[in-house]
Amino acid sequence: MEFRDNRERVNEAFGVEAEAHGLRGVCGVAAFEPVYSSLLPSQQGVLRRLCGGRFTGLIEAGSVISIAYAYPDHAIEAIAARRGNGYDKGAWNEYARWYRRLNEALDETAERLAGETGGIAIPATMEGVAERLEHVEDFYPTAVSHRVPAELAGVGWRGRNELIVNPRYSCAIRLASVVTLLPLETTTTHYEGCGGCRSCLEACPFLSKKEVLSNYREQCRRYITALGLESDVCGKCIKACVDSELFRATQVSGLPPSADSVYYTP
Repeated sequence: MEFRDNRERVNEAFGVEAEAHGLRGVCGVAAFEPVYSSLLPSQQGVLRRLCGGRFTGLIEAGSVISIAYAYPDHAIEAIAARRGNGYDKGAWNEYARWYRRLNEALDETAERLAGETGGIAIPATMEGVAERLEHVEDFYPTAVSHRVPAELAGVGWRGRNELIVNPRYSCAIRLASVVTLLPLETTTTHYEGCGGCRSCLEACPFLSKKEVLSNYREQCRRYITALGLESDVCGKCIKACVDSELFRATQVSGLPPSADSVYYTP
């Protein structure tokens, strides 16, 4: 019961934070060791440094709390908004501003949960990085992937655009994580994935050619930098996922949670 009771405490604290920020969200828990083992070697090094002297204990019995906040609908609708024959970047920047707002809310929430669990907060992805890098691979040694714990915790599945797709919010979410030694019950929600949907690939020329490009992520980085929005974002593949027939047909809402499922805010 201790493991489940502790997870209920985490869910309650997350719900309070989400309400304070006026956001919708989802929270899950994965075991630390498989998260660590699934990271790139350079990201494993980052995580080891963050954990410091607690690393050995975390490998043996630690957990990673994965938290996500969802974009509001109007922010997604603003992505790639058109004006005449071009893009309305003024409107598109609404999405960019929400990217920053969600990151800030996630950072504050991760710190709150770290305090509640005696853990270590891993903040949302750093902003302003794309234009400072010479190549996308320069980013990998600077951060820990939040997608790995999110996928293992059942927050969502890995979509064809390599983002985490949640059945209620699509991939229109931002992520952060907390590592902790507090005994926690893990979440093990299972999904069928994207099936035959290719909406995100059709929305992006780089994603559609990711099997033949030497590194499609670098092409994305260059496009985002050239786009020049207020944050390092594009979002076309996210909007395509939200608007896809698959997501609209399978969107989960109001279902009773199972004992081992992720937690959704009211």
